[in-house]
Amino acid sequence: MKLKKGILAGICAMVISGVASIGYGATQQELCKNMWDPFQSMRAVTGLMELTPEQCTQLSKDAAAILAGAKESHDSISVDKNYKVLNDEVTYHAANIDAASKANDLEEVQVQFRRMTIACRNCHKIYKSEQRLVP
Repeated sequence: MKLKKGILAGICAMVISGVASIGYGATQQELCKNMWDPFQSMRAVTGLMELTPEQCTQLSKDAAAILAGAKESHDSISVDKNYKVLNDEVTYHAANIDAASKANDLEEVQVQFRRMTIACRNCHKIYKSEQRLVP
């Protein structure tokens, strides 16, 4: 009787953890895909020699979209330590991109964009097999 209860408890635990991991991946994948367009918009500007006021405004909007996505991701997903660190890096660099774009500082935008890209790539490398995040 104890063996049957143990097997049943084990099966229930596996089903619950499987359902939780599937929901976790789908939510994070959607959040990353929502941040993909602002990321690509930022990438298009990083190769320029100077910024126009319209480009600065667009960079600020893109950074705000990434900040909102990172905050939503942090609030809605149960995170581990690695994810928290990487998400905090993305948030930090996106905030710096926003500040640099408001100051019309292209060099700082480029540096912070590269650092944010590295944080995104590291996160995708770590969680790629579990969540299929790469857009």
